[in-house]
Amino acid sequence: MASSDLRKKLTPIRDQLSCGSCTAFGTIGAWEGCLNILRGVLIDLSEQDLFFCSGGGCSIGNEMDPVLNYARDSGVCLEECCPYDGREHKCGEGKCTEWWASGKKLDSWRAITNKEEMKITLNSIPLVGVMEVHQSFMNYQSGVYHSLGWLDPILGGHCISIVGYDDEKEAWLLRNSWGTGWGEDGYCWIKYGDSEIDTCMYEIIPDGEIPPQPNPPTPSPCKVGKTLAKIINFFCWLGHRRGRFFYLNPSEG
Repeated sequence: MASSDLRKKLTPIRDQLSCGSCTAFGTIGAWEGCLNILRGVLIDLSEQDLFFCSGGGCSIGNEMDPVLNYARDSGVCLEECCPYDGREHKCGEGKCTEWWASGKKLDSWRAITNKEEMKITLNSIPLVGVMEVHQSFMNYQSGVYHSLGWLDPILGGHCISIVGYDDEKEAWLLRNSWGTGWGEDGYCWIKYGDSEIDTCMYEIIPDGEIPPQPNPPTPSPCKVGKTLAKIINFFCWLGHRRGRFFYLNPSEG
C-alpha cells in the first residue's frame, strides 16, 4: 500500500478568518511547500496580496484560474509586506512599494484529473485542491472524513492544499486554512472520491525568481543634454507652464 505525508515539509497552518479567501490560502499553502521542497527556501507569502489582486472579495470568493494566473504572471509579495487581517481590501492597499525585490512568482501550473497521477505528484510535492463543503465537514475532528450524502447539505466550494495520501486509509490528506483548532491540528484525511475532492487538483511549479521590477525611467547617457533640459524646464516653471522636456527618458508605454 502506497502513501505520502508531506506535513513536516510545510509552513505552519494559517487561519483565513471570516474572509472567503480560501483560494489564496490553498494555493500558497502548496506553493510554500513546493519552495521548501524544491528550492530549500522557507518563506511566508502574502495571501492577502494574492487574493485581492486576483479579483477576490471576502464575500464573493474567487475562481482558481485568476488566482493561479496572477501568481504566474505578476507574482506575490511576502507576508510581512502585505499582512493578512481577514478584512476587505483593494489590490495593493498597504503593500510595500518595492515588494518585487523579495516576492515570488510561479513558472507554470496545470490541472490534473487522473487520480494515479495525483498520487505520483504527491510523492514529491503538495497540490492545490478544490472540494465541496458539506455541513458535517465543519465539525470534523479526526479520522477519515466522509460526507453523509443527501442528508448532508452542501454549503459551498472550498480550496485547500492536498499534502499526501494513504491507500490503506483510502484517503487524501488535506491542509485546511481554518487554524489549528479545526480537525487534526488543521489537517484532515478525506475518503477518496468524497466531496469532489479528486475531480481536479492543480500542480504548481515555482520558478524561484523575483517578479520583474516595474519599468523605471532610464537615465539619459548625455550629461550635457540632461543639464540643458533642467534649465529649460526651470524657465517653463517660471512661466507657469508644464515643461515638455525630459532629462530622464520616459518609461515605455
